[in-house]
Amino acid sequence: MNANDLENTVDSNINSDIDEKIKGSDTRIVVVGASHAGISFVEQMRKHGFTGSLTLIDRQKGGPMERPPLSKAFLLEATDQVNPMFLLKRGKWYKEQDIKLKHGMNVTGINASAQNVTLSNGEQLEFDKLVLATGAVPRSLPTTDGMSNVFVLRQPDDATAIRTTARSVKSAVIIGGGYIGLEVAASLRKMGLEVSVIEMANRLLARVASPPVAKLLNDLHTEHGVSVYTGVGVDKILDSDGIFTGVTLTDGSALSGEMLIVGIGVIPDSKLAQQAGVEIERPDGGAILVNSSMQTSNPNIFAMGDVALQRGHSLRIESVHNAQDTAARAAAAIMSETPPIEQAPWFWSDQYDANLQSVGIVPTGDNEIYQITRPGEQKSSVSFWSYRDQELIAVEAVRDSKNFMLGKKCLENNFSPNPNNICDPDYDPNSDMT
Repeated sequence: MNANDLENTVDSNINSDIDEKIKGSDTRIVVVGASHAGISFVEQMRKHGFTGSLTLIDRQKGGPMERPPLSKAFLLEATDQVNPMFLLKRGKWYKEQDIKLKHGMNVTGINASAQNVTLSNGEQLEFDKLVLATGAVPRSLPTTDGMSNVFVLRQPDDATAIRTTARSVKSAVIIGGGYIGLEVAASLRKMGLEVSVIEMANRLLARVASPPVAKLLNDLHTEHGVSVYTGVGVDKILDSDGIFTGVTLTDGSALSGEMLIVGIGVIPDSKLAQQAGVEIERPDGGAILVNSSMQTSNPNIFAMGDVALQRGHSLRIESVHNAQDTAARAAAAIMSETPPIEQAPWFWSDQYDANLQSVGIVPTGDNEIYQITRPGEQKSSVSFWSYRDQELIAVEAVRDSKNFMLGKKCLENNFSPNPNNICDPDYDPNSDMT
């Protein structure tokens, strides 16, 4: 059976498996993971009129929090007291929506046939539908195991630990020139630290941004005093009595630093899915495979957000927008409602005074892609429009929300402005859009 056949088969099951009783008060839904996908899902279920039991399990203490600020505003907080502005929802919201939030707990086991989950406190929860929104875990460097002043950034506790250490040191080394690494670099520079960024690829943001955007951000960080090293890897991580002191690079050079942040990507957290027996990418792990309704190979188990990959697709999207979109799709499917209109994927990043917004699948190395530079209304604003043949596939905007929104509208309406026109800042694609 090929991917399309499997997709159709699982899709056909979703309607046969769901009937009117799902909307009743006797139905029990357990959601594992309470970040953007999990929160969006329970919110959508209530909006669709679901009156049954909704239990949300969060491994973090203190309530689910926004993730994007962790590398930016949260990291720059003057106090370790959690600012309520970073909470995804205030405490009263869970009561108002009749959502049982169990935070500071892990799911230690899933029995798919018995339809129950076991929590770290020994409690068992039965479910009619199970939703896996377990996200992803940061890649680590085994050579740093047991070493002090070495950090990854994924959870609020990670950001708090980085912030605390940054207040007592003067320099930092960051391995990884992706968005997390660059956002942390910008924040640490604002805190007054000397910062070095090491990227093995020949440019920054090699997997997620186009070359001109990468160059623009490289220049931006250099202007702010960051030492950027590309096309070179880490040969050895140095320490003194177990405390990080620096790195040697594959070109023979050495960098000193008092703290190390590792930002080399994430791995889908699919361990529980493997335990539940649902289909995943590979026998040894990977993303949970789902259909267009976010239903796994088990019709009673759904997956969404960073941990999920739609069958037949090669790209797993990591963004708040994707988390919210996949949650909305799952909720609509469970409630037998019309799925939301598919939107072009979009993403944003703040670094210093520069706001980057992108929409579409950004090309990173396709020789068949060509880009048009479109000046913005302000001197420092610009957008890059990527085309394959005559088809618009992505727009990246720096300090240029107007052209980001314009590009987003074009993509969502399947409209490709003439590339010969788009470089003219006075040209308005709306005039040609039908």
